[in-house]
Amino acid sequence: MTNPTAKNYDLKTMSKVITSTVASLGLGAVPTAMKRYVTFISMNNTTLQQNVLYICSAASSATTTTPTLASAAAKYSRQLEVTETDQLPRGSPDPEHPLFSIAAGAYMNALTSKGTCRLFMQYYDQ
Repeated sequence: MTNPTAKNYDLKTMSKVITSTVASLGLGAVPTAMKRYVTFISMNNTTLQQNVLYICSAASSATTTTPTLASAAAKYSRQLEVTETDQLPRGSPDPEHPLFSIAAGAYMNALTSKGTCRLFMQYYDQ
Protein backbone atom coordinates (compact mmCIF):
# COMPACT_ATOMS: atom_id res chain seq x y z
CA MET A 1 0.00 0.00 0.00
CA THR A 2 1.34 3.45 -0.92
CA ASN A 3 1.45 6.40 1.41
CA PRO A 4 -1.14 8.96 0.14
CA THR A 5 0.77 11.88 1.69
CA ALA A 6 4.08 11.01 0.03
CA LYS A 7 5.06 13.36 -2.78
CA ASN A 8 6.45 12.33 -6.13
CA TYR A 9 9.91 13.80 -6.64
CA ASP A 10 10.28 12.62 -10.23
CA LEU A 11 10.54 16.25 -11.31
CA LYS A 12 10.28 17.10 -15.00
CA THR A 13 10.99 20.34 -16.83
CA MET A 14 9.83 22.02 -20.01
CA SER A 15 11.03 25.12 -21.82
CA LYS A 16 9.20 26.88 -24.63
CA VAL A 17 8.84 30.26 -26.31
CA ILE A 18 5.23 31.40 -25.91
CA THR A 19 3.57 33.88 -28.26
CA SER A 20 0.14 35.41 -28.78
CA THR A 21 -0.84 32.23 -30.67
CA VAL A 22 -1.98 29.58 -28.18
CA ALA A 23 0.67 26.93 -27.57
CA SER A 24 0.33 23.45 -26.20
CA LEU A 25 3.21 22.91 -23.83
CA GLY A 26 3.74 19.47 -25.34
CA LEU A 27 3.15 17.62 -22.08
CA GLY A 28 0.05 15.73 -23.19
CA ALA A 29 -3.04 15.26 -21.08
CA VAL A 30 -2.65 14.68 -17.36
CA PRO A 31 -2.99 10.89 -16.85
CA THR A 32 -6.23 9.47 -15.45
CA ALA A 33 -6.52 9.61 -11.65
CA MET A 34 -3.50 11.94 -11.39
CA LYS A 35 -2.79 15.65 -11.12
CA ARG A 36 0.04 17.69 -12.62
CA TYR A 37 1.71 19.83 -9.94
CA VAL A 38 3.71 22.88 -11.07
CA THR A 39 6.49 23.72 -8.61
CA PHE A 40 8.50 26.40 -10.45
CA ILE A 41 7.96 28.94 -13.25
CA SER A 42 10.54 31.21 -14.86
CA MET A 43 9.36 33.85 -17.32
CA ASN A 44 11.39 36.13 -19.58
CA ASN A 45 9.38 38.72 -21.51
CA THR A 46 11.36 39.32 -24.70
CA THR A 47 8.78 41.78 -26.05
CA LEU A 48 9.57 45.50 -25.97
CA GLN A 49 6.20 46.23 -24.33
CA GLN A 50 4.11 45.05 -21.40
CA ASN A 51 2.91 41.52 -21.94
CA VAL A 52 0.61 39.18 -20.04
CA LEU A 53 1.49 35.48 -19.80
CA TYR A 54 -1.37 33.02 -19.25
CA ILE A 55 -0.85 29.38 -18.23
CA CYS A 56 -4.14 27.55 -18.61
CA SER A 57 -5.87 24.29 -17.86
CA ALA A 58 -7.94 23.30 -20.87
CA ALA A 59 -9.77 20.46 -22.59
CA SER A 60 -7.95 21.45 -25.82
CA SER A 61 -6.01 24.37 -27.24
CA ALA A 62 -9.21 25.72 -28.82
CA THR A 63 -10.52 26.77 -25.39
CA THR A 64 -7.66 29.26 -24.82
CA THR A 65 -7.14 30.93 -28.21
CA THR A 66 -7.59 34.58 -27.11
CA PRO A 67 -6.50 36.54 -24.02
CA THR A 68 -10.15 36.67 -22.88
CA LEU A 69 -10.57 32.89 -23.11
CA ALA A 70 -7.12 32.29 -21.63
CA SER A 71 -7.90 34.60 -18.72
CA ALA A 72 -11.03 32.58 -17.91
CA ALA A 73 -9.10 29.26 -18.00
CA ALA A 74 -5.89 30.56 -16.39
CA LYS A 75 -4.30 28.68 -13.52
CA TYR A 76 -1.65 31.40 -13.49
CA SER A 77 -1.34 34.77 -15.19
CA ARG A 78 1.27 37.48 -14.79
CA GLN A 79 1.72 40.91 -16.33
CA LEU A 80 5.36 41.29 -17.30
CA GLU A 81 7.01 44.64 -17.83
CA VAL A 82 9.23 45.40 -20.84
CA THR A 83 11.98 42.73 -21.05
CA GLU A 84 11.23 41.62 -17.46
CA THR A 85 12.48 38.30 -16.10
CA ASP A 86 10.75 36.79 -13.07
CA GLN A 87 10.37 33.45 -11.34
CA LEU A 88 8.06 31.78 -8.84
CA PRO A 89 8.78 30.93 -6.17
CA ARG A 90 11.41 33.58 -5.56
CA GLY A 91 13.63 31.06 -3.73
CA SER A 92 14.16 27.38 -4.41
CA PRO A 93 11.29 25.26 -5.79
CA ASP A 94 9.52 23.22 -3.11
CA PRO A 95 7.66 20.11 -4.36
CA GLU A 96 5.80 20.00 -1.03
CA HIS A 97 4.17 23.35 -1.87
CA PRO A 98 3.30 23.44 -5.59
CA LEU A 99 2.17 26.71 -7.18
CA PHE A 100 -0.91 25.14 -8.78
CA SER A 101 -2.19 21.86 -10.21
CA ILE A 102 -3.92 20.66 -13.36
CA ALA A 103 -6.64 18.01 -13.12
CA ALA A 104 -6.64 14.57 -14.75
CA GLY A 105 -7.51 14.63 -18.43
CA ALA A 106 -6.70 18.32 -18.86
CA TYR A 107 -3.98 19.87 -20.99
CA MET A 108 -1.73 22.76 -20.03
CA ASN A 109 -1.62 25.55 -22.62
CA ALA A 110 -0.01 28.99 -22.64
CA LEU A 111 -0.62 32.27 -24.43
CA THR A 112 0.68 35.84 -24.23
CA SER A 113 -1.31 39.00 -24.81
CA LYS A 114 1.15 40.71 -27.19
CA GLY A 115 4.50 39.11 -27.94
CA THR A 116 7.05 36.50 -27.02
CA CYS A 117 7.91 35.18 -23.57
CA ARG A 118 10.37 32.42 -22.76
CA LEU A 119 8.77 30.03 -20.28
CA PHE A 120 10.57 27.41 -18.19
CA MET A 121 8.57 25.19 -15.85
CA GLN A 122 9.25 22.39 -13.35
CA TYR A 123 6.41 19.95 -12.58
CA TYR A 124 5.54 16.42 -11.57
CA ASP A 125 2.53 14.11 -12.02
CA GLN A 126 1.05 12.22 -9.11
